Amino acid sequence: MSSNSFIKELLDQKGNSQIDFINDYSIDGILQAICSFLNSEGGWVVVGHTGKELIGLPHLNDNSLEELKQNVNDRIFPQPLVYIQRDVYEEKNVVLINVLKGSRQPYSLDNKFYVRSGKDSKEASPDDISVLLRSSNEYNSTWEKLTAIDTTFDDLEIQEIEKTISEANKLGKGKSLPDNLQEFLSYFQLFDYSTVKNGAIVLFGKSPTKFLAQCRIRITVLPEGKTGNQFEDTEVIENNLFVSFNRVREYFRKNLPMISEFKNDNWDRINREKYPSDALDEAIVNAMVHRDYGDMSGDITINIYRTKIEIINSGEIPPDIITGKSTIEAHHSVLRNPTIAHMFYLRGKMEKLGRGLSLIKERFGALGLQTPEWSTQSGYTTLTLYGAPKPIEINERMHLFLAQIRTEDRFSREDYMEFFKGNIKERTARADLQKLTEGGWVNKIDDGPLTRYYKTNKKLPGNAG
Repeated sequence: MSSNSFIKELLDQKGNSQIDFINDYSIDGILQAICSFLNSEGGWVVVGHTGKELIGLPHLNDNSLEELKQNVNDRIFPQPLVYIQRDVYEEKNVVLINVLKGSRQPYSLDNKFYVRSGKDSKEASPDDISVLLRSSNEYNSTWEKLTAIDTTFDDLEIQEIEKTISEANKLGKGKSLPDNLQEFLSYFQLFDYSTVKNGAIVLFGKSPTKFLAQCRIRITVLPEGKTGNQFEDTEVIENNLFVSFNRVREYFRKNLPMISEFKNDNWDRINREKYPSDALDEAIVNAMVHRDYGDMSGDITINIYRTKIEIINSGEIPPDIITGKSTIEAHHSVLRNPTIAHMFYLRGKMEKLGRGLSLIKERFGALGLQTPEWSTQSGYTTLTLYGAPKPIEINERMHLFLAQIRTEDRFSREDYMEFFKGNIKERTARADLQKLTEGGWVNKIDDGPLTRYYKTNKKLPGNAG
């Protein structure tokens, strides 16, 4: 989903209390909205639009955006999960902010608390603060903050913790965070009075599967498909999440093939990845961050087939995020593992939260590949990524026309319509020619009134629909 279509989806839901439109670039006003969402259910903030009228932010630049991010990190406590990016909507700058529901409520801005009142932000009353303090207890029992039995601080990989702090500082996310390793983990409730929590073991453990068997990632190559009895390769990864992520990345880069292809009659060969690497990275991060670690049998399973990859993890996608198999709705992210997500955020691996699924879909679409599909069943989510072009259906009409012309013949859209003696409309002719062009059966020359087409040597499918 492009930025324009995503913002349009938010505009269509402008009555939703989880969407706030702010017309001018006031840092204090933006921070108050962010703080109020942190203390409620999270939400989206669109800056530069009233909800009815696009105002735009003509003076917005990278420096002002960095200033806003730094204010979020420095003035809101505890440190929140907030994603801020500049977008262009109808040729005007806007700021799009995704605020994740806080896992450590209440959150304060300059020592003041803010909450939502309908579609607005307001300073919290004593009663509001009392409710926040009582309701925050529900987050203390999440799986990642439960004690990992028989573990000590020595079971953690010190270098990975240090690297997380270092990366947070480089990205400007660490100014308000402790530099001491144990204090850093305590800040995120991953370590408490010498007690190590599940999340710390998953994120930083030296041998996490020694304590939590469900931390495995299994990669299997199935060249004959699910019904075949041949396994070409199986790799089991039992490291902490950051090491595992790098190992999966390395496996993909080393073992997934490059594709060499010629575009129609163009003799310049094009080399490309069979699967876009940035989309694969996003898919692995999603599986790691959103999986249900409470499921003791919930390994992440990656099955590699001849023309597709399946990534399976425990935990189901909420039904309002994806309809069908691939229609992604404008949604607000709900994190099953907010602390694990926050560590990936500090490492710079989760900058597209709320948009990650769209990124995966867009990257495959840009390469002309079949649309990725998500499905959920029996507590598991399966993402299927296709390494083959999306199928283009050729009807009998297209077959008939191309069978009657020679490769060297040039023709226009009007010629195509005339061939059928006016029995097809202009819209139908345009759609037919676009499909034939995308499929490589015809090439397009020039644009506008001068547009012409010619038949290529690519063989048509045997059967037409």
